[in-house]
Amino acid sequence: MSRSTALAALTAGAALMTHPGYAHGVAGAHMFVSTLIIDDPNVADEASVPTFSYLPQPNGDSGISALSTLNFEFDKRITENFGFALNDGYQWLRQPGNKTANGWQNLSLALKYKAYVNDPHEFMLSVGVERDFARTGANGSNGAVLDNDDSGSTTPLIYFGKGLGDLPIGWLRALAVTGEFGYQIADTKLKVQPAAASGFNNGTSNAWTGGLSVQYSIRYLQSQVKDLGLPAFINRLTPLVEVAWSSPASKPNNGSTQYLIGAGVNYTAQTYAVSVEALVPGNRQTGSHMGVIAQFHLYFDDLFPNSLGKPISQWW
Repeated sequence: MSRSTALAALTAGAALMTHPGYAHGVAGAHMFVSTLIIDDPNVADEASVPTFSYLPQPNGDSGISALSTLNFEFDKRITENFGFALNDGYQWLRQPGNKTANGWQNLSLALKYKAYVNDPHEFMLSVGVERDFARTGANGSNGAVLDNDDSGSTTPLIYFGKGLGDLPIGWLRALAVTGEFGYQIADTKLKVQPAAASGFNNGTSNAWTGGLSVQYSIRYLQSQVKDLGLPAFINRLTPLVEVAWSSPASKPNNGSTQYLIGAGVNYTAQTYAVSVEALVPGNRQTGSHMGVIAQFHLYFDDLFPNSLGKPISQWW
């Protein structure tokens, strides 16, 4: 899942051992699963169809608003280690006393290069850049803007994944940590304009963005630590916790630092994955109550290994 699902929630609040066929997110014996509110470090041929999220939002003295998002993402390798991702989605913002505001989010395009993999140490490092295109989304009804900023943005990013299997820590070897860190650069900087209704122009501030996930792979536990004779269904589970954050990095700004926590489980089969997590706002600016996020994820490298599941550079 790309960064934009997490940012949509944050903004509204102000991703063989025993099965060698697995070809996604692997460093040594560790597989990094598809995460939901941050992006994983791998470059692959895959799609999220869809990712659904629901998060209640604070709405001043008028009650609680509810933001629902249906996101779609398509990832494609151009070469073995370089690829792109297209991400878009539809949002519904329900506000007390008003009609539901709904519309498309801004379209985003990401490029990612898997720069380094160290199998013995179960480590993966990637770099990338994400482009959000202004005015490709839609305004909601009653003047509620969902995701239609007049200013686009460009975000350089770094991603990593580290399995702990190379450490002498017993059952904790099944743990892995993934993360991303970026700096969002606005096309049009936010400026103070007292004559404007909001006091600002239609720009946005620069922002620091990032996130971490902690994953515990039952598959790794069974194959690399100790075989407990668990059923096949249990072997495919990976409990995980994620956190995504965003913080203004330029002045003036009309935003605040926001944190979003996801806690749940991923089920990864040969050709698909299903994940569900509870969403926990880290502060009042992010959300007012707990929400939920769920995703159905397809792996084209296993579904269509001779066509859509291989790099474009190998099609001819």
